[in-house]
Amino acid sequence: MENRSHALIAGLFTLLLIVAGAIGAIWVSKKNIPLMPYELVATSPVTGLSVQSAVRYQGVPVGRVNSLRFMPDKPGQVRILIGVDPKTPLTESSWAEIVTAGVTGISNIELRDDGKSSKLLVSSAADLQLIPIRPSFLERLSVQTAAALPAIDRILVQIEKLASDENITALQTSLQNVALVSDQIKRSVSVMDPGLKKIPEMIAGLVETTKKVDAAVGEIGKLALSSQDTIKLLNAPNGPMYQATQSLKSIQDIAAQLRASTLPEVSRLSSGVTDAARSFSVTARQFAQSPQSLIFGPPRAVPGPGEPGFSGFGATPR
Repeated sequence: MENRSHALIAGLFTLLLIVAGAIGAIWVSKKNIPLMPYELVATSPVTGLSVQSAVRYQGVPVGRVNSLRFMPDKPGQVRILIGVDPKTPLTESSWAEIVTAGVTGISNIELRDDGKSSKLLVSSAADLQLIPIRPSFLERLSVQTAAALPAIDRILVQIEKLASDENITALQTSLQNVALVSDQIKRSVSVMDPGLKKIPEMIAGLVETTKKVDAAVGEIGKLALSSQDTIKLLNAPNGPMYQATQSLKSIQDIAAQLRASTLPEVSRLSSGVTDAARSFSVTARQFAQSPQSLIFGPPRAVPGPGEPGFSGFGATPR
């Protein structure tokens, strides 16, 4: 049993050596691959980033950080030189982000591309190409949080004012009033419940009334159609209205003839009768004053002033 244990341990040790040798060979072979240099300029802190930090393209390891240096002519900026596998499809639309890996505090460089350009970005030691650095998600979040802090402070102040003792007391009073109103509404509903139960009967009666109204409207429609037929019959050619119009025209013609011929004759006859009656009245008056005038004729007229035989006022005529 002991020999078997030693043999198993020896076998495992040999396997580990083989795996370690393979890993070392791969690592050495990768280190021998010439990397294409690129330049990054960071304007924000590069905490956690160091030489030999990993460089990834869309999450795939493609290189490492070669150096970190300050820029003498631009205080506050850090120049980062990286080496990237020449097969990496970096284009003019590529950019970089400094991303912190987990909670270890170690930072890596993530290269990304939005696909807006298809022109490859070829760099060399003599002609370094600059890849712009964009703020990472955490940096953008911290900036937005810092900008939102004043607004948060104002909101907290308003909340503190709303949570004052006076407002809480007023809120409690409002809740009590709401409870009272709710109780009153409940009582009102209890009082209205008998009337609400009668609403279906009222609706049924309203439906019946509506049906009767519809029937009456139908009868009115029929009556209107009959009236229209009657009016058409009255206005028809040679109809009653036409006959009545012709009768009125005949009456107008007779009246015109009567005014033109008969009425003047009647007017002259009336004038003659009036003159005869006037003459008869004068004769009757004279006969009443002097009946002898019927035998001896009318008395001689007394001469007036200026006439021959006038003897003055009050004298007896001769």
